[in-house]
Amino acid sequence: MFRECADQLAHILTDIYNTSLSQAIVPQCFKATTTVPLPKKSPAITLNDYRPIALTPIMMQCFERLAKDHIMSRLPATLDPLQFAYRPNRSTDDAISAELQQSLTHLDNKSSYVRMLFIDFSSAFSTVIPQQLAKKLSPIGIDSTLCNCLLDFLLDRPQTV
Repeated sequence: MFRECADQLAHILTDIYNTSLSQAIVPQCFKATTTVPLPKKSPAITLNDYRPIALTPIMMQCFERLAKDHIMSRLPATLDPLQFAYRPNRSTDDAISAELQQSLTHLDNKSSYVRMLFIDFSSAFSTVIPQQLAKKLSPIGIDSTLCNCLLDFLLDRPQTV
């Protein structure tokens, strides 16, 4: 429906998004999520066999994409080139390959050894402290209005399962 009505909705959504940004307030109906448990593997036996997927309203998904693109346009110069998560055209396979290459190169030296530690930050998103995130984004050039808007989005979110 959104694609079919894009021309009619573009002006309305632009006004809503701009007002939301200028006031640093996300409409409550945009913040509501429905969490759907999807099995990681079949058959799912325990709760750990499920991955919670938060479904947000399509209007918020559009806003998120715009905000993400804006934030990402500011980040590449500051991001570590060895950060692979949540970056386009990078994956965990790339991270493992880069680390393996570095280790094998180091092991060419006969008197050396390699220690590795891989950590899985499961539930990383549910442990993010919104105020800390906003505080970290500001020094790297993200507008304070966008930081405050993101903060508002992350706080007091109604959720259903």
